[in-house]
Amino acid sequence: MAAETPFKGTVNAVQTSHVVFPIASINLEGTGTATYLGRYTVHVTLQVSVLTLAATGTATFTAANGDTLSASVVGQATRIGPTVLSIVEVYTITGGTGRFADATGSFTLESTVEQTTGVSSGTFSGAIDH
Repeated sequence: MAAETPFKGTVNAVQTSHVVFPIASINLEGTGTATYLGRYTVHVTLQVSVLTLAATGTATFTAANGDTLSASVVGQATRIGPTVLSIVEVYTITGGTGRFADATGSFTLESTVEQTTGVSSGTFSGAIDH
């Protein structure tokens, strides 16, 4: 039986976007440190409604040894300044490779993004079953 264990970490990223109204396609590349992953890189692709700031997409986290952790993403942004968004995203783990091949679970990422630069940072916590 899979063991559910706490999963938490930090992320720093840069995002680029391309808008075809009313959808913004977001491409995010980042790095961070997390339990079970150690130092990692992450690639996230999102489709965001510019009208509601709701998002859906996918994410791949790659550990230093090459193992990957995959997840689907749903999120919601809230404007907290003229060019700053507060974002809450729920990641549902869908598997991966190596030690994450049969992983499940979920975690919530809370971050902010400065829209003029695309720079974001945040923290996440949840649980991973592996």
